Amino acid sequence: MPGTPQFPYAPARMVRWYGPLQLLQTGRRVWLSTILGADFDRRQIDPRTSEAYARFDFTTRTLVTGEVVAREEIVLDYIADTGDGWDSTYAIAYTATRPELRVDAPDGATHLTRRGDILVLGGDEVYPTPSRAAYEQRLVMPYHAAMGWTETEHPTLFAIPGNHDWYDNLAAWSRLFTDKPWFCGWRLGQRRSYFAARLPHDWWIIGTDTQLGADIDATQVAYFTGIAAQMGPDARVILCTAEPHWVYEHEADPDERARMRRDSNLVFLEETIFKGRVRLNLSGDYHHYRRHASPDDRSQKITAGSGGAFLHPTHSFKQTPLVTGHALRCSYPDLATSRRLTWRDLLFVYHSPSFGLLTGLLYLLVGWNLLGARHDFQVGGLGSTAEEFIAAALSSPSAFSTILVAIVGFFIFTDTHRAWYRFAGGLTHALAHLGAAVAIGWLMSRVAIAAGWSFGGLPHLGLTLIALFVGGWIVGAQIMGLYLLVSLNGFGRHTTEAYSGLGIRDYKLFLRIAVGRDGGLTIYPIGLDRVPRRWREIHDAPRDQPRFVPGERDLADPRTRPRLVEPPIVVRPD
Repeated sequence: MPGTPQFPYAPARMVRWYGPLQLLQTGRRVWLSTILGADFDRRQIDPRTSEAYARFDFTTRTLVTGEVVAREEIVLDYIADTGDGWDSTYAIAYTATRPELRVDAPDGATHLTRRGDILVLGGDEVYPTPSRAAYEQRLVMPYHAAMGWTETEHPTLFAIPGNHDWYDNLAAWSRLFTDKPWFCGWRLGQRRSYFAARLPHDWWIIGTDTQLGADIDATQVAYFTGIAAQMGPDARVILCTAEPHWVYEHEADPDERARMRRDSNLVFLEETIFKGRVRLNLSGDYHHYRRHASPDDRSQKITAGSGGAFLHPTHSFKQTPLVTGHALRCSYPDLATSRRLTWRDLLFVYHSPSFGLLTGLLYLLVGWNLLGARHDFQVGGLGSTAEEFIAAALSSPSAFSTILVAIVGFFIFTDTHRAWYRFAGGLTHALAHLGAAVAIGWLMSRVAIAAGWSFGGLPHLGLTLIALFVGGWIVGAQIMGLYLLVSLNGFGRHTTEAYSGLGIRDYKLFLRIAVGRDGGLTIYPIGLDRVPRRWREIHDAPRDQPRFVPGERDLADPRTRPRLVEPPIVVRPD
């Protein structure tokens, strides 16, 4: 295949979301894309219009002899939120690209599945921000190593962009998926960031591009309106979106939920353009598996963003039925496992070690300003220190400003849509850090007394500043972890923040979807409870075979074997 990457290369580790430089880089990209996204929407300046963009047709296939025959069945693989760490991304790529895959279901049955004729990448193909180098290292390399070549019956790949792909106005994403004919061993054919394909038995798969704000542009609406006009009366749609709008609506307050549903472009697409033909909603964005089903099981709404990125919890979401009546049928990982994994935040300084640089600097600034105000931590004891701390803060403009900015920052960080929780949670979190900084300063004053040093002298001042920075690095990070643990397990807040810093690479999943000869749809949710950590390189591997295979210890671990996280889901053709 032309343009295939070359080995050797450095496997990517999971993104350190709480690293100071990473926070600055991601924040800058988010800010720029938010400010400029509406005015410089790549979709609006693309010269290719909806009239020049046709649908794909998979209702027939060409045999090796050249004969064209009708397809009676087809298999699709759906993988969303890829391109993070090597172990997680390659584990899914390796599993999904095996020609045949035998998986056990929870009910004891064993199912033999085959590799998809179509692969759909469901959004956020790279983390943390898009660039040619990031896609190459975090997405192309793992998938090329898993399946860099196909001899015959080349499968086809479609991709839709997520918000992380849009942070550079879709420049790098477009070069990878719309300007080239191949992606590793898959054919590429789409020329825009959305697509439509007709499958056997009048099934259709639709991929949308919602940019950064669940926005479907006018050209895209015109395109899908034209596609809907080509559908027969019994057509059934698999709708792929980068965001699970049904989950966003469900998590909102009732008043906000009604407004979101009224203004949603995706609801408009489902109910007005496709007029109730959508039988299967697929989305990522949340990095877990959750399935909602209608009471009669005729339609399914599935969040399956476990293709390689850090894990999201499942227990922090509402478990009640959606406004459409779809009830929650399965979560992966299960609620008990999800809640248990949150306790890893108690070792936050271990999982996100560089984050302590920020809290260390915060403690250092607060303590330094208080020392500059000549606040004596020696008087009385710990009880009187609180009063003296307030007096010193009020008497020093720089100390007061530093503390005020810190408190406002914690208010902004607090994840909630309720004012009382933002105030209570933000203030408690801020006071915990400020109290820890004062306690470190007070402790150093005790050390100074014991050593006979004068307050404000070089020994006392130097030791206090070092202790504030080092103590802030360790204690501050642990306070952050404790806050995230309590927020998530106690109040269901900070769903992303509490897990992104943990970088959990396990509990990965992809969907294998088969359109059968009877016109029914069977969905196989294939999960890996634990991804392999040790890979053995096959230096003389044929070009159509994987470059890396799990090591012996990982092969012996039953948790690394792919399995169905629930029995196959059947969507009847009627």
